[in-house]
Amino acid sequence: MLIIFNNNKPKITKSIILGLFLIMLGVIILVTNYIDSFVTSLLWPLLEGSSEGKTVLFLGLMGSLLILSSLVNQNSILKEKLYENEISHLKYLRIALIMLIICAILGVFIEFIIRQQFGVSFFTILTAMDPNTSTTSPMHSHVYKSILGYISYYFVPSHVNTGSSILKYALPYAFIIIPVWICSYILSIISIANMKTIPRGIAIISASMILIGILDGGLFSQPFLIGLFILLIIYFAKGHLQYKSLINPVVIMGYILLIAVIIEVGGTDTTCHTLTVINQTEPVDMSEYNVTNIQVNGDATTYTLNCDTPDKELIKNVFSSFEGKSDVTFMSWNFYSYLDNPTMRMRQNK
Repeated sequence: MLIIFNNNKPKITKSIILGLFLIMLGVIILVTNYIDSFVTSLLWPLLEGSSEGKTVLFLGLMGSLLILSSLVNQNSILKEKLYENEISHLKYLRIALIMLIICAILGVFIEFIIRQQFGVSFFTILTAMDPNTSTTSPMHSHVYKSILGYISYYFVPSHVNTGSSILKYALPYAFIIIPVWICSYILSIISIANMKTIPRGIAIISASMILIGILDGGLFSQPFLIGLFILLIIYFAKGHLQYKSLINPVVIMGYILLIAVIIEVGGTDTTCHTLTVINQTEPVDMSEYNVTNIQVNGDATTYTLNCDTPDKELIKNVFSSFEGKSDVTFMSWNFYSYLDNPTMRMRQNK
């Protein structure tokens, strides 16, 4: 490999300069507070939130993909070994997408395994309390993110939530993400390097999104789905975008979205919230939750909450109430609480 690059000295292209700029911008956001709010707000629609960690990772991934794909593209000997024809780079993209989809599906199964071990419903939001509060659910999974938190523990600032609290519950299954993510990243570089300028730029953004999405959100997360859809279009278009190129991507996305709706709506409990607390060590004032029933089974205490508080606010309240007083909690969700929904209001007023 060194011989190959020594015989083909790379040039400092615009792509490399832009890549270095993006990486430097990510570092500045990570270590300072000057522009992080502006950049994170700008990337909100793509990354499904304004997390500083996601923003830094997104910029770093785009920068590195720009640099490395440019280096591969400049190397004629390496290109000759990797590419048989003008569309052979798509086989690397196909392998990467298959690996990422399978791994994302496995992430949902890991969520199921965790809940089965504690004897709670699959349709619940897990909140880990120690050492920091972190959540994960089948609809927005952080089981793979916890591995990233473990790896980055020594060089990521403490104010960035890496989901490391979930790691103890996701082991050993979540370790599958390490080889899958690395292989997918390398395959993305090889595939992107042989693309034309415009598809290459779109693919770099999309690959960065899907690689972030599988870590932070999983199969049904916005970055994963957007990145997957665009990369599927690039793959099936094979360099010539036509209407029929959209058929397979739309069908694949349709199946994933259908499963998401079945889990999200099918798992909704509109009558009450069920909160299962594992290893509660201290009494907690539950007056604000309107508790109608309490069941104790071993180290699990299950509260039935008859309150109208929206899920997002209720989860935050559970954070503050049980932090330092339990190991982990599982709470049922109500999809309609995220919407200004007339049907939901009628049900609440009954």
